[in-house]
Amino acid sequence: MKKQQLYFERRISIKTIRLSLPILFLRLSAIVLAASVLMSLVPFFRVGHRSDIVFQVPVNAASEELEFSSLDLNIDDLSSRSADGDAYLISSLTASPDMYSSVDRLVEKNTFVITESVTDNGIPEELLALSEFVLDNSIVYVSVSELNVRSFPSADAEIIATLHYSDHVMQVGIGSSWSRIQMDDLSEGYIVSSFLSSEFIATPTPTPSPTPTPTPKPAVTESAFSGKFYAVGTVNVRSGPGTEYQLIKSLSSGDAIDVIAKTSNGWYRTVKDTYVLSSLVSSQSPVSAPQVPPTVEPDPNNTDPVAPPPSPTAAPVVTPADPSTSDIATYAKSFIGVPYVYTGMSVSGFDCSGYVSYVYANYYNYSLPHQSARIAALGSPVSSDSMVAGDVICYDYSGDGVVDHVGLYIGDGMLVHASSNNKKVVLTNFSMNAVTSIRRFI
Repeated sequence: MKKQQLYFERRISIKTIRLSLPILFLRLSAIVLAASVLMSLVPFFRVGHRSDIVFQVPVNAASEELEFSSLDLNIDDLSSRSADGDAYLISSLTASPDMYSSVDRLVEKNTFVITESVTDNGIPEELLALSEFVLDNSIVYVSVSELNVRSFPSADAEIIATLHYSDHVMQVGIGSSWSRIQMDDLSEGYIVSSFLSSEFIATPTPTPSPTPTPTPKPAVTESAFSGKFYAVGTVNVRSGPGTEYQLIKSLSSGDAIDVIAKTSNGWYRTVKDTYVLSSLVSSQSPVSAPQVPPTVEPDPNNTDPVAPPPSPTAAPVVTPADPSTSDIATYAKSFIGVPYVYTGMSVSGFDCSGYVSYVYANYYNYSLPHQSARIAALGSPVSSDSMVAGDVICYDYSGDGVVDHVGLYIGDGMLVHASSNNKKVVLTNFSMNAVTSIRRFI
């Protein structure tokens, strides 16, 4: 009886060991396979896309040797018996800490770090292919004063647009260092991500320029002064002591005025509370007054160069061309030789704006004001390389920003104008000296 029991116990032990070895091998194979699958899945987990990129290379589990220093096999807990009652199933298999250490070393061995590089201008290079950009759909704001949008995520790519501080765009893709953006016109481009902010940036309010304080004019004082004076030539009567005041009327040579006060800036106040320039009147009547060229008051609204009236020498008779059968150049030149007369606007005498206004009225049937500055404010501007016959050239000879002379361009680089220096209408070569604008009316 003892021999039979011993044999039975030995038989059970041998079969248990024979059955446990295949189970142990299967458990070990399952662990190795699980480790291989885990490492093969590592590349699918994104480590980052902004600066450094860390990725892991999967390895073939069959080619790598995993060292397991020990396995704790627990056979104390038996879960059940086999059908024939001869074998036991192992209920648990525990891996030792050394096995996990081996896996960590394997992962560390196959882990690589790639660090981004930058250009000489400090622009980072993109590490991801365009297809690898992370899709996005968010509003971002430009956080630098000026930002170039390029056709490709590279500092060498073509610049297709320029954004400014606080501009907002749609960010549709994110790379390691660059972002793909969509602008208001739905076009797309690439900009460096570090120059963008997801936080709202308000458009800065421009600092208003200080309003310049006008230089105060010196106060004009009046002192008692009386007498009868006579106009020497044409004299403008104004509402105040200065050419900037309203023109009331004009006096002809010899017209008398009664003066009751004298201003500190050289004007006379009349009994009608109007003003005339003291240098344009004389206390002597025209009969006894010396025949001297009078000084002419400048007119701010008709600031043609001031000149004395023509000498008593008889002016040549000028017969204008027929405007219906002449071109503008021929008609304009037919007035050459007409005397220069301040405020004149007839074949007896012209000033510069009077001449231009006369030609336009009779040739084009187009009315222009008899004032140089007002002519310069009308019409359409023309560049010097686009001039045609009939364009009006406007000059500022005094350099104070006010047009004080006009002339008529007739083509081929020639100009006709009433010249105060030449005391008549002349033909000259066109020059851009002192030209402020070129105006076209027809």
